[in-house]
Amino acid sequence: MRSRIRNRSLSFSIYSLVFLPFYLYGDSYLIGYRAIVKDALLVDEILNISRAMTPCVGTLQKSLLLNNSSENIHTLLKDNAQEFYSYLLSQSLHVKHNESVINSQSKSLTTLTFPTHCFKVDFKGNLAKITLIK
Repeated sequence: MRSRIRNRSLSFSIYSLVFLPFYLYGDSYLIGYRAIVKDALLVDEILNISRAMTPCVGTLQKSLLLNNSSENIHTLLKDNAQEFYSYLLSQSLHVKHNESVINSQSKSLTTLTFPTHCFKVDFKGNLAKITLIK
């Protein structure tokens, strides 16, 4: 008769061999960004960050290296906002622009959207490496 305890330890060891490397090489985060500009003034800006529930699957794109003061993704992106937004611009940014002229007055509304994508973030010492996964 087979022992069920042995099967449990075997399945745990297989599970740890398969899924442990995902946790050793950085955390996965879902990041999305949206900015609304009305008549050349920034009206609303939203940066959504959440930890991915499952490991992201895809090909790694170009990486971004940032100086890291703490191992918190929110403070990292807040401290290095300009570099991170430039990195997002080089990836895939959607732009929607509406302009109207009424009684010789021009009004415009521009929406910049970076759809939510998965990023791999590695914290090593005082550097953080952010890589887009597509």
